[in-house]
This record gives sequence, C-alpha cells and structure tokens, in this order.
Amino acid sequence: MAVEIHPATARVLDNFRYDHLPQHLQAVSQPFHDLAHQLAETLAGPEVPKALDDLWAAKNWAVVAASNAALEGASPAAAVPELGDTVLYRLTEGDAAHINPWRRDFHDNGSADSHTGFVGHVGNWVRAGDIFPAVVSQVHAESTVTCNLRVLLDGSDTYWAPSRAEGEDLGQWSRKGGA
Repeated sequence: MAVEIHPATARVLDNFRYDHLPQHLQAVSQPFHDLAHQLAETLAGPEVPKALDDLWAAKNWAVVAASNAALEGASPAAAVPELGDTVLYRLTEGDAAHINPWRRDFHDNGSADSHTGFVGHVGNWVRAGDIFPAVVSQVHAESTVTCNLRVLLDGSDTYWAPSRAEGEDLGQWSRKGGA
C-alpha cells in the first residue's frame, strides 16, 4: 500500500543518494537507499523520519566500514588532497545540464552583446565526460577522499561540485597526470 510522502520525509530520502560514491561503496549504500524508499512509501506517521534518521546513520557507518576495509587491503594511496590542490574533474550529464542553461540565458537575453561590463556565464558549451581542472575547496572525509571542488570551466565562470569522490567515472575527480 503506497502512502503520500510528506515533504520533510522526501528531503530525508535525498540523504540516501549513492551515485556520488565510488562503485565499491555504492554497493554498500544502495540497499539502505532501497530500504529507505520502501519504508517511506509504505509507512506513515511521525516515526518514519526517526526510522530514516537511524537508517541513515547505519548506512554511514556501513560505508565507513567498507571504506576502511578497502583502504586496509589497498596498496599505499597517494596523499589526501589539501585545500587549494588542483585535480581533474569529469562532468556528469547533470553537471552539463546545470551549466549550459546559464550560458544560453546570457546569450539569449542579449547580455553578451551589450558591452556594458555585465559579467555572466560566458564560455564554451560542456558535455558529460568533459574534464576540467578543479580546485579543492573542502575535504570532507579523508577515509573516502570526498571533496568539494570549484571546477574551472572554459569560460568566465566556475561550477561548484560538492561531495565528490576520487575515481575515473563521471562525477569524480582524479589527480593530475595520474599521480
């Protein structure tokens, strides 16, 4: 029996995203995501957000445990990036869908031709898979090397990519030159 999901509960469900995690951690996180959605879609009442909060905490501990296990069995990794380090970020479809309308809006509204000094989102169009340098603006968890990044686009603007993990997939960052 499906129930109407309260907006506050829907916001809690957003915490169960796992697509930003490395593949081996996605496998640990996805069952918690699926269970959270099942609970929210079948139960109602003030107990549901509490259950989801506790499930979210359990999911986080499971991801940390899996991350630590992977690190213990891994070869020595490169140092955790520091604030201000430059890495390479690979755009996702969602990133490109977010960036390109900014640039289209600037041109469609005549701002590009006004020569008034207005600074807008000017630059080349982007696609999923494009790689841009990014400056590390925050390191969240050294165990998973999750960082906030300021992606330096080919233009006058930047793109904020929060909570991104190291890797070679879309939506992940890697070290310059494979280091």
